[in-house]
Amino acid sequence: MSTATQDAGSESRTAVLAAMGANFAIAAAKLVAGLVTGSSAMLAEAGHSLADTVNQVFLLIGINLSDTVPDEEHPHGYGKEAFFWSFLAAIFIFVAGAVFSFYEGIRTAIQESAHDRNAAELAVAFSVLGFAAAFESASFFVACRSLLAGARRKGWPLVRYIRRSPDLTTKTVLFEDSAALTGLAVAALGLTMAEVTGSEAWDSAASIAIGCVLTAVALMLGVQSRHLLLGAAAGPEARQLLHETVSSFPEVDHIVRLLSMQLGSRSLLVTGELELRRGLTTDEIEDLIERIDARIAVELPEVVDTFWELRRRPKPSSPEAGVGQKEPIDRPFQ
Repeated sequence: MSTATQDAGSESRTAVLAAMGANFAIAAAKLVAGLVTGSSAMLAEAGHSLADTVNQVFLLIGINLSDTVPDEEHPHGYGKEAFFWSFLAAIFIFVAGAVFSFYEGIRTAIQESAHDRNAAELAVAFSVLGFAAAFESASFFVACRSLLAGARRKGWPLVRYIRRSPDLTTKTVLFEDSAALTGLAVAALGLTMAEVTGSEAWDSAASIAIGCVLTAVALMLGVQSRHLLLGAAAGPEARQLLHETVSSFPEVDHIVRLLSMQLGSRSLLVTGELELRRGLTTDEIEDLIERIDARIAVELPEVVDTFWELRRRPKPSSPEAGVGQKEPIDRPFQ
């Protein structure tokens, strides 16, 4: 495993641990504030933070399992564990976060009962919101720093890295923290308007709005996880770089096909079918494959496995030459 890959894994783990510590403390504080004030928005936020805490556990499991050494049953490794556990996190965000928020909002709307909060209760509620905002901002900063480091390694702008990077673990933390900060602002607004107007409809609306935010985050993460679990190819830039790298060798006459698959957040599988110029000996072909793999390792360190099927063009004098048929080399090289 390259140093860059190890650094990326360490950054993801740091982001998850920071988020887990913050969310655990925040969930307890929000729960107390929600019970004291009777605010459905505060209770919805407590459910949100509890869901986020459990999700960090999911993400840590995914990080640890994805580092498992390849074996006979999984010869390409366990990198997709991170995708699977991110997918579970997306489901849990919806089930434990969004559904609970919708429930609290609808329950408050149906009851239509005013809740008189004294100054002490309001002080507790807004103190918890401020405390949560500070912790969530710190976790958000750690996640952004990890993503910025990944974007610098790729030479990409941050927005492009967030959209296209397969590092679902860190992106999950970023999306959760973004949703958390949005939810805190909505909860504060709902609680303020409920006190100003004397109508709990504002508190109910805030809880439902938090549910909508969590649903959007869950769908976003779910779609990205599904895309990677189904065996997504490398990004267009990586595919172009692979093609340019392989075709730069004069011994390669033509690239028949070049395929890639994301094996994990930081690992790629590459397979290809190459037409080689005639006259190469077996030793020369083996040396060529070694040089191709070495060049790819430099240009794209995330490539962990390559498989090549080698062919050669028919002799110009052969009748097949006119119809574009190819002669296979005795054996493929890996």
